[in-house]
Amino acid sequence: MQTQRNGVIEAVEEAQGTVAETAQAVKDAAADVGAKAQEIAAQAGRQVSAAAQTVYGTSNDVLGIVEGAARENLWAALLVAGAVGYGLACLVKNSR
Repeated sequence: MQTQRNGVIEAVEEAQGTVAETAQAVKDAAADVGAKAQEIAAQAGRQVSAAAQTVYGTSNDVLGIVEGAARENLWAALLVAGAVGYGLACLVKNSR
């Protein structure tokens, strides 16, 4: 009877050790995944920031080109603006 009890105690202790090792392995893996996810998020943030800066710079260039063209061709710009306004008015009127 004592031998069986000792065998059960040993099996329980072994199971506890296995569970503790498995828990530590899972904890280590989760820490690695968390660190990688944080690194990927930081890299994505840097890329989005760079893309936003590029778009902002490009939009300033385009705005400068359009503004320059409008200043050089004032009457043409007014005609285009009037045509766009008329087209929008027609669209709004027809959508009601």
